[in-house]
Amino acid sequence: MSDQTPSTGPLCGIRVLDFTALLQGPLATQVLADLGADVVKLEKQNGEWMRQYGIFMSRTHGETDAFLAFNRNKRSVEIDLRDPADLERILELVGKADVVVENFRPGVMERAGLGYEMLQQRNPRLIYAASSGYGRTGPYAKRPGQDYLVQALSGAAWLNGRRGDPPFVMALAVTDQYTGLHLVVGILAALQHRHRTGEGQRVDVDLLSCILALQQQELTVYLNHRNSFERAQANVGHPGITAPCGIYATQDGYMMLAMFPCPKLGTILGVDWLAVYDSNEKMFEARDTVHQLLSSHFATQPTSHWIELLSANDVWCAPVRTYAELEDDPQIAHKRMFWDVPYADAGKTYRTVGSPFSFSSSPVSVHRSAPRSGQHTPEFKARDIWKD
Repeated sequence: MSDQTPSTGPLCGIRVLDFTALLQGPLATQVLADLGADVVKLEKQNGEWMRQYGIFMSRTHGETDAFLAFNRNKRSVEIDLRDPADLERILELVGKADVVVENFRPGVMERAGLGYEMLQQRNPRLIYAASSGYGRTGPYAKRPGQDYLVQALSGAAWLNGRRGDPPFVMALAVTDQYTGLHLVVGILAALQHRHRTGEGQRVDVDLLSCILALQQQELTVYLNHRNSFERAQANVGHPGITAPCGIYATQDGYMMLAMFPCPKLGTILGVDWLAVYDSNEKMFEARDTVHQLLSSHFATQPTSHWIELLSANDVWCAPVRTYAELEDDPQIAHKRMFWDVPYADAGKTYRTVGSPFSFSSSPVSVHRSAPRSGQHTPEFKARDIWKD
């Protein structure tokens, strides 16, 4: 790996100005960079907020791991928007850019003199992609948009948990990441539109709209039938799922059992009482009872015993892995899903999750580390970022 313009990937030749910070925006621009786009990250002095914050506050080579997770394959330029010279250099790059990406609250870019209308005048072919908490307009537009807040507001938190327990949010920043991927999809669609018509345009996504879209199945059921979605007492994972689905404790760990006909499962396990639950309605009504009785059965043998038996009979099941076990998983190892990425300083690396994309003709690659804050500012000052 060397610090150079990407030469592979299906987006090779696409130039992106990245004003994003925190998670959803940087995830989107990292996906673009992995796919071969030349991404220049524009940061405030001393770097964006994620360089100083992250889960567990853990650091590798002086950077938070949260920052390293979402910023490989980019360049970093520190800018001062109060400096007319910096602003003019940015506008010069806008003239050469294919895409500008930002995830500020509505109005921030306009106040900085970098709103869509101004940039579109500089470059009519520009794709301007923005992500916010709740959209550009409306009563919530100026509210802080954060993953857990939107999970709570959207009904997603209410959907989770066991009957009688408080609602809870998903541990992963699922709203941020799902929104980031929608931002990528919107950018790719706008690039295709430009390829067809020559026109640039603005693309907007927001956390609230995307987390509602993530609940498309559940909300469609509710909106058409007003189902109450009463949560189960058992650890089934979803209020609309039938028995025997759920997480079960084994003799030495846990396993997940997905949807499967109870009578067939009873035959495989030698458990006659499961035969009476021979319809979806019965399996739904008895989900707590079935889970409780099967829990006693599965606790008698280790996880490996049950996985071998059930898998041999085409039952949908999986062990519940800990993070410590993931690197030994044969499929993850086969896919090479953990990458050792060279850091900006020679001889140093950090380990992270690799790109999930695979292309037959334009493979993704690591061509840049997550950059040090301002690592490429000298090129910016010299107007050498995108040399024609």
